[in-house]
Amino acid sequence: MRRWPDHAPFGRWASASMPELPALPEVEVFGGDPVNRISHCERGNMSRPGAILGGVLLGTCLAFSPDAIATEPMNRLGLPVDCEPGRDCFVQQMPDTEPGPGLSDPLCGLASYDGHDGWDIRLRTLADIAQNVPVVAVARGLVLRRRDGVPDRLSDRNSSKTALKGRECGNGVIVRHEDGLVSQYCHLKMGSIAVQPGMMVERGERLGAIGASGLAEFPHVHLSIHREDERIEPLTGQSLNRRTPDCGDLTGSLFTNLARDQLARTPLAILKIGLTEAPPALDELVLGEPPAIATSASNAMIAWVWAINVEAGDRFKIHIVRPDGSLLVEHTSEPLARRKANYIAYAGHKRSAMPGSYTVSVKMLRDNTSFISETRTFKVTEPRGVVSMPGAFR
Repeated sequence: MRRWPDHAPFGRWASASMPELPALPEVEVFGGDPVNRISHCERGNMSRPGAILGGVLLGTCLAFSPDAIATEPMNRLGLPVDCEPGRDCFVQQMPDTEPGPGLSDPLCGLASYDGHDGWDIRLRTLADIAQNVPVVAVARGLVLRRRDGVPDRLSDRNSSKTALKGRECGNGVIVRHEDGLVSQYCHLKMGSIAVQPGMMVERGERLGAIGASGLAEFPHVHLSIHREDERIEPLTGQSLNRRTPDCGDLTGSLFTNLARDQLARTPLAILKIGLTEAPPALDELVLGEPPAIATSASNAMIAWVWAINVEAGDRFKIHIVRPDGSLLVEHTSEPLARRKANYIAYAGHKRSAMPGSYTVSVKMLRDNTSFISETRTFKVTEPRGVVSMPGAFR
């Protein structure tokens, strides 16, 4: 049996025989009104605020015409998730397109690690897997194999590697498409697998849900694409086996135009901001267990930001505004010395504060320009059993 690179050792997978796929039409219109299959904006996403990236509002739907979608060949790949990148889910890592010990992602950045062969699309926290965010087929195809029953838990790559040998992928699904392409989906939520070997699935059909099974340091789905023994980077359409891959060239992308444009955005994102008595630890945030909001009895008030894929030279500007509108804290961090896949920046005030609504605003600065930002209001209350006394605070 073929052993696939990186996440792909099958271990005990349920499998199906491999009949030939029925011929796929070159063009296929979604059943009924095509808008009904792409109605994320109609479900309210257009009105939801998002982060500002280079002057463009993230978290909103891209503009596209139903006619353009309807005439796009169905063998083009869609996203492997039914969520909105940059708002509900986030690209944490991409394939490493640089052969040998070097490192480059498909967009000529560093959002990868040496030898990584797939796209990792994450949720913020382990607690978020309870939302059952769908993992979907990237194209029409035949389900070859599936595995379920591997628990969802965050692993340490070094200590967990031996224990998870043969099950690195965790719960997963493998689908064969036309033209010899095969897609593999790893780290799905235990008990979420919705397909069986031998089933035909359409592009966008649910396979399972994003989880943290197998060798997963954060909740995500790992998508890898193969053709026989050749590893394919789907955003560029290039082989990862070639000696001189060309990053940044998306003319041969295997994705639909919409999926290509979504994945071609910067992977930089603000995952969460907070106002607490002490800075949070990264493992607390990934688990979904951040410290409680500061109270009027707290000895300090710390504003913090958790961001991913931050580059060398980036800085964070953090403001805390009092309930009366006056500025409590204004701080700009020093430029980062090197790139960080995860980064927590914070600034604060070492005194207790009056109860009320405090506004925390964070801007990520690149080349002294605001590149991405987020603002949130936090209500600071008195702890239970404490009676407010006039003049207790200054």
